[in-house]
Amino acid sequence: RTRDLFEQALDGCPSEYAKPVFVAYGQLEETYGLARRALRVYERATRGVANADRLEMYRFYIAKTAELVGVAHTRAVYERGISELGDVGAMQLSAEYAQTELQLGEVDRARALLAYAAQFADPRTDPRVWQQWHDFEVQHGSEDSFKEMLRVKRSVQARATDARHLAEVELSKQPVKSKKPVVDLPTATANPDEVAIDDDDL
Repeated sequence: RTRDLFEQALDGCPSEYAKPVFVAYGQLEETYGLARRALRVYERATRGVANADRLEMYRFYIAKTAELVGVAHTRAVYERGISELGDVGAMQLSAEYAQTELQLGEVDRARALLAYAAQFADPRTDPRVWQQWHDFEVQHGSEDSFKEMLRVKRSVQARATDARHLAEVELSKQPVKSKKPVVDLPTATANPDEVAIDDDDL
């Protein structure tokens, strides 16, 4: 059976070569199987591909979830991706999640996600999220929410400066092997509106 062939192909397949196999497997399920089977394949893919491909695979999984079972169901996928990916991936996925929430009319949730994403971005070196948040507040915010955005921006910039200074100190002490400073960032809050995907819904 074709499913068995895909399973055999994935068994022991190096992660850097697994992405096209997962995608083809999922497309097979979309065409000849069930939506829930295809989504399970794409979910497996987010953990089975190389680290360099995980963000792109999450984006693909999110798009397929929206297409097959509706945009509201993407929330659980976004939140799992944010919790599993590194800082850069979490920042990008949080900003994209904010856009989805805005499309659903959830302005407050979109703002909270942009605030979370911004914690990962030094405004001087990675201004994209900050520009997104700025434009969001201009269109949907108030004077108070705009001022809060600026306050957070100053705080993150100051923290990034401190982290950079600590890194320079460490480099001066250990010119051969330096330790990257860790900046504690807030974790994503639980989503009370998360919609579980049950087999009966599909």
